[in-house]
Amino acid sequence: MTKQMMKCGLLALLAVWSAGAAEAASKIVIEKNHSARIVLRASAGSVVVGNPDIADVTVVDSRTLYIIGRGFGRSSVSVTDSAGRNIFDADVMVGTPVEGGVTVYKGLKSTTLICGRTCIEQTDGMQASPSSAPVTAPPPAG
Repeated sequence: MTKQMMKCGLLALLAVWSAGAAEAASKIVIEKNHSARIVLRASAGSVVVGNPDIADVTVVDSRTLYIIGRGFGRSSVSVTDSAGRNIFDADVMVGTPVEGGVTVYKGLKSTTLICGRTCIEQTDGMQASPSSAPVTAPPPAG
């Protein structure tokens, strides 16, 4: 009976530990067309990306990888070692590439506007689009 109780206790401990590991997924925010360097605590065996249109991974060596923001949205990145144990798990959000900007979505097309007294449309190259005229922001209330 003692062995059976010990097995149950170990199974319960393992369940609590794995639930804690699943909840401990890190959250990473990356600007579109930028990258974040990740140093792993162990050698990677495999890398899985939830949506490579949003975030992609470049493996530099067995312990270093770069997560690259490809498109706006959310994706997951998971890395396991050669035995299949999870060594890295992240929820990756790729967002607007500039501070003070706002991204407007119309269907699948996104447009980033940088606003001050006027709003100017930005392209992926971060240059003002010559064909877009500035949009006047409403005057502040008060």
